[in-house]
Formats: sequence, C-alpha cells, structure tokens
Amino acid sequence: MEKRLKVFYWIAIATLLVLVGRLWFLQIVRGEHFSRLADGNRMRQVRQIPSRGIITERNGITLARSRLAFTVSLIPGGIPADNDEVIPLLSDILDITIEDLQEAIRRGQGFPYEPVRIVRDVDPATVIAIEENRRRLPGVYIDQEPVRDYHDPRYSSHVVGFLGIINERELRTFGTSYRGSDLVGKSGIERHYEQELRGQPGAVTVEVNALSRPIQTVSSVDPVPGENLRLTLDYELQRAAYEAFEAHTEVVRETFPNAYTGAVVAMDPRTGDILAMASIPGFEPDRLLDAGERNEYYRSLVADPRQPFFDRVTQGQYGPGSTFKPLTAVAILEEGVFGISDRFHATGVSQYGVRDWVITRGLAPFGWLDLPTAIALSSNHFFADQGTKVGIDRLSLWMRDFGMGAPTGLAISPQERTGVVPDRDWKRERFASSAQYDQIWYPSDTEQVSIGQGFVTATPLQMAVIYSTIANRGTAYVPRLVEAIHGPEGALLFQSEPEVLHQLDVSSSTWDAVIKGMRGTVTHARGTARTAFQGFPLSVAAKTGSYEVPGRDSHGLFGAFAPVEDPEIVVFVVVEHGGGGGSGAAPIARMVMDAYFGFGIEPEENEGTAD
Repeated sequence: MEKRLKVFYWIAIATLLVLVGRLWFLQIVRGEHFSRLADGNRMRQVRQIPSRGIITERNGITLARSRLAFTVSLIPGGIPADNDEVIPLLSDILDITIEDLQEAIRRGQGFPYEPVRIVRDVDPATVIAIEENRRRLPGVYIDQEPVRDYHDPRYSSHVVGFLGIINERELRTFGTSYRGSDLVGKSGIERHYEQELRGQPGAVTVEVNALSRPIQTVSSVDPVPGENLRLTLDYELQRAAYEAFEAHTEVVRETFPNAYTGAVVAMDPRTGDILAMASIPGFEPDRLLDAGERNEYYRSLVADPRQPFFDRVTQGQYGPGSTFKPLTAVAILEEGVFGISDRFHATGVSQYGVRDWVITRGLAPFGWLDLPTAIALSSNHFFADQGTKVGIDRLSLWMRDFGMGAPTGLAISPQERTGVVPDRDWKRERFASSAQYDQIWYPSDTEQVSIGQGFVTATPLQMAVIYSTIANRGTAYVPRLVEAIHGPEGALLFQSEPEVLHQLDVSSSTWDAVIKGMRGTVTHARGTARTAFQGFPLSVAAKTGSYEVPGRDSHGLFGAFAPVEDPEIVVFVVVEHGGGGGSGAAPIARMVMDAYFGFGIEPEENEGTAD
C-alpha cells in the first residue's frame, strides 16, 4: 500500500507539473498570441476610410466628390473554420462570384480580424438580405463609408481619372496605411494626387457578439478628410469640346468611316492653364467601382478597338502633318535660308517627289509664293525645298527649342509621352539592326520632316504648347491642371503660379511673317481653313494638317489661337483617320472657340483642301 501511495503521489506531482507547465506555456509563452485571438473574437478594429477630397473645375462645378453609402465587408478571421456556408450565401446575396470573394479573403490575409471591403455602395435591399441572414453569415460586417461620385464622368474621365482596388506594387509604394481592399487612384488627377486626395484613415474599436454585431464602441480615432483640388479646367468648355468632336465626326464618317477617335486640347497661352482636355472616346469611372459590373465593364473597355482608356492628349504620338509648318517657317527665316521679302516658284513637286495638294487634285501649281502665302496655302513644295536647305541638324535643334522630344511638365498620370525628334543619330540607333544604307539620313528624310511627315511625332499637348509659343511670340508656359489645393476646412494649402517652360530668341519680323501666314489660313481666298472660320468675329491664326497613315485614311489635324492681337485661347485637334485637317478637324476647333467666346455659331463644312 505504501508503494502504491508513493506511485500515486508521483503521478499527481507529474500531472500537476504538466498542468502548470501547460498553463505557463499558454499564459506566458503564448499568452499574447491567444490574447490577440480572444480579442479578435470579441473585438473588431474597423478602419474608418476618410472622405476623399473634392475635385472642382475653375468655376466651382464639382467633378468628383464623396458620399456616404453602405459597404459590405468580410472579416476572414471571423468565419469559423468548419463553416462552408458563408461564402456561397454571401455570393448569392451580393451577386458576385465565389472567386471574387475568395480573392478578397486572400487580400486580407495579413490582417485576419480587419474587415476586407467586398462591395461598396450596396442598396438597402442587399443590407436587409444580409441582416435577415445574420446568423448564417458570421464574419460579415456592414458599415457606412464614403464612395466616389462623378459629375458627367464621360466628358472628363481621362483628366479626373478613376479609382480601383490597390495592387501589390501600389501597396509597396503607398505604405502601411493602406490595406489590400482599399481603393486608390489609377489614372488622371485621382492617381497623380492620390496622397493629397486620400486623407488619413481613422479607426473604431468595437466589441461584437458571436454574429459580428457591434455591442459597444470601445475607442475611436476620427479619419481626416482628403484635401480639395480646384482645377484650371472649364467644365462647360470641356463638354463643348467633347460634344463638338462627336457631332462633327458623325458627319465626317460619311466620307471617312473610321473617324471615331481623337483628341481636343484647349489652353490659355498666357498662363498655361488647361481649359479643356478631351480624349475621345471616354469611359465611365463610376462603373469601375460597381462590384456587380466592374469586371465585365473593364474587360469591355480593354477589348474595345477604340481604346477608351488611352489618353490621346498626353499619350497619343501623332505625325503633325502640315500643322508643323509654322515651326519649319521659323527655322527657315531664322537660319537665313529664305528672306521675308523673297519669293519661291512652287511648281508643285519637290526634288525628291513631295507634292502639293493642288497637284494631287489635278489643279494648277501655286506658282510664285512668299513665306506667309506658303503657310496659308500649305505648299509642301516650298517647305520641303527650304527645310532641306536648313538641314536636319539645325531643324532638329529648333524642334527641341519648341519643346518637342521632352515632357511639357503637366502633372498628370500616366506621365505624358515625349514624341520623336528625328535626326542623324536617332535614325542610326533606330535602324541599328538594319542594313547600313537604312541608317543613313537622306535629304528626302529632311523633306518629309519639314512638312510634318516621316519620322517626326508629337502629342496633341506638345502641339498646343508649340502654338502657345507662337501666340506669345516666343514664350511658353508649363501646362497646368491644378490651380489650387485647399484643406478639408478650406485653408489654402497650395496656389499654382504660371511657370515659364521656354523662351525663344526669335526676331519680331519672323513672328510677324509666320503669324501673317497663319492668319491667311482662314482669310486667304485659297486658305485651307477659310470655310470653317467663315464669319468668325475675331481674328484667328491657324494651320491645318493631315498625316498619312499607310493603308488607312489620313489623320486630320488643326491648331489655332485667337484673338491674334491678344491671344486668350489655343486649340489643337486631332481626328484619327478623319482625312484633311480643314474638313475633319478645323470645324471642331471652331465650335470650341464659339463656346469659349460665347458666339454659338456652328461652322459650315470646309470645302477647301485636302490639308
């Protein structure tokens, strides 16, 4: 018996030591871990998404704002491990796929007890359906959060941009204050000014029951709303530009059936303010926030051959065609290869085969021309011959002086393209893998560049800056979209000021001659934009252009500024596959200027030239 008691005694001691050891392990070694799990079961720290900053245009019209709406969230750690009903049921109620729900859970793996946003801006019927099934939906959480609202989003979709769920690369870029289900700016102002617009998240710690229903609030930190941006954009002019493009290209398509896409940019040459910046077609950013149609709508945009996501104003790199000739004219006069009083006999065909549009139409050649008349009539023969005398070495320097081949400095996302300034080195590198004779720069290449054809390309925004340089007789300002930034309480945090981009050292006589020629584009009896601006009450300097696209209809281009004596607005238009600039693009610019100056006169279709 005594031996048995001793054995029992030691068994009791061993059992007690095991229990004490286990308690020590659970409470001391793993205590913090299990405390977090316990708190995770009964406590929820819900991040409070701040109200995103308001975006307004120059006259105070709101382009983007935030409003409160119901959001359905999922707390991955709140779903019992043996529960296989939550995901299918929630998928049915929200009308989204199980794969989308599982992807949301994956995004929230690093924070199992923080809500992962599944669907924003749900309707009351969905909220009621979830509440009716509350016992069957542990881990599902409903809250009110700000969601984005856009005013007529199609017109300014590329400028304002859109929001989307943050990806892994953006999570690394923006830092730890973001979570895997957060929305961030993906393009435009929303992207470039993400940090300013977003604000600072808050947090509310609530105690919940087993069904994830809040019982009481333990603590809270209020979110800080984002900063508000006032743009230089004029909404009414923006809408007028978009609608003018759509209305006129509907007519153009009777002759050029693929004239669906293009760009219109209008800016104030005195400050660099962007007044309108329309890339056609646009898209509807609010539909990219709707979980029910987001994926399908996104896929339709990506599959659309018109490329609605593509911002043609800053990303489109077009051959400028004859809209390039005013730049060539400056180089011709400043390099001294042709004088203001000199005359040139245009027979219609250059040394290397460049033809005037009158020749291609079977009409008589222009004959004797001075430089202003060569601009007004858009003589390819004149500019090919004189541009070759300037030479590509000097002409490429003038292109860079005007800002080609470099960003204009506009603060927007994605960053603007730079176009191509071709020269001998560029061609050698571009065709390095081709035969030696393909790498050599020929005089025929210079002829093509001199008339805006061949290798040279620029964005519509760059061309608008070039025309602003001419309008200001040498000075160009950095294009700007954001005029001011205000704090959520209204305090002014930032006020932009005009910033000089470049100042060209060009004689006043050269500017006089070039602008005189551009005036002739709309006033000369054979001016290439005379019909489009017939009856326009103010003086306009302009240039039409078309860029040849192999195997397809040419792009139509047009640039102009007005009034000539004190320019207030520069407009540049590109109509892809729209034929000549005089008929395809100039009437759009006319309607934009009518809207800006308040004339409201629709121009007749140009009957003039192929240019």
